[in-house]
Amino acid sequence: MRAIIYDIKPLGWVACKLLRHVWRGCLVSPINGVSVQDLPTPPLPGDDWVRVRTLLGGICGTDLAILAQKQLPNSILQAFSSMPMGLGHENVAVVEQVGPAVDAAWVGKRVCVEPTLGCQARGIEPMCARCQAGEFGACENFGAAGRGKYNLPAGTSIGYNAATGGSLGETFMAHQSQLVALPTEIPDELAVLTDPLACSLHSALRADLSDARTVLVYGSGVLGLGAVACLRAIGFSGRIDVVGRYGYLDNLARQFGADEVLRLPHRKLQRFTAVAERTGADVQKVRLGNVMMTGGYDVIFDCVGSRQSTQECIKWTRARGQVVMVGTGDGGGADMTPIWFRELTVLGAYGRQVENFRGERIG
Repeated sequence: MRAIIYDIKPLGWVACKLLRHVWRGCLVSPINGVSVQDLPTPPLPGDDWVRVRTLLGGICGTDLAILAQKQLPNSILQAFSSMPMGLGHENVAVVEQVGPAVDAAWVGKRVCVEPTLGCQARGIEPMCARCQAGEFGACENFGAAGRGKYNLPAGTSIGYNAATGGSLGETFMAHQSQLVALPTEIPDELAVLTDPLACSLHSALRADLSDARTVLVYGSGVLGLGAVACLRAIGFSGRIDVVGRYGYLDNLARQFGADEVLRLPHRKLQRFTAVAERTGADVQKVRLGNVMMTGGYDVIFDCVGSRQSTQECIKWTRARGQVVMVGTGDGGGADMTPIWFRELTVLGAYGRQVENFRGERIG
């Protein structure tokens, strides 16, 4: 079985951090812990597990963040992953082998594997309160190495642990509860977007939009475009602006429901001025080049997760507005003063879950 494996060591991390300035290729070299390996096929973890063969594996922003060293060696996420990890969690696959407790009718079926390794997949009983509520993306046992019937290592999902493999390999393993059969009318190229679009829907449902009139989606990648589409799908009729970097995505953003795509200047003051003009806000200059704004958007979705995006999102939100953190960076070094000073509500959005929508449970 061939797979892309990630297994970084502290010395390699430091070496690559230095070398990347003169040799960008080090980020996809063994120095950075990434390699293509031929591995033996592991046994299934339990009787109700399956092995699937990858048809398509998506490359998530979190995969790129790992390879780009955007997660520090002391990141708290280290407690919720294990190495060597077979990368890849966005997927379309065909069930190739089933354990004795799994219906044999699954063999040969095309599926999307819900990658989260919550309590049910780990065989932990009783399940944590979050999993019992269907909120498996917030499972309390992601870091519970060895706990549960299947003795899995730490890891939030397929693609971030040392046991199951991932969708950037030829095959990987999943618990039967993670299998979602795909209708024949959905082609592989669309089905592989199931994971990120489900994340976008979860983020859209995290916000309270009842009094919102203006929304900014910061980022026009898959998560950002998905957030725009999902906001419209759940009935938001207010104004949606998008901060985009790449012009070729502008028309797509508008097709999905964006009212305007903002192509902002590079200079900080000019960026703030452009947003203030769009929202009717006021810009305040601060010493040493710092800038603040009063007024702004009712709700902002940060679909990037960088220090700059986090900083600008909390400064561009009106007092008592909401910021939904969707991008999986750490926002390190951002000034958090606007959160308490402007009494913002900051919401995290991670993965997917069984959602409550208009009084119904969907998932």
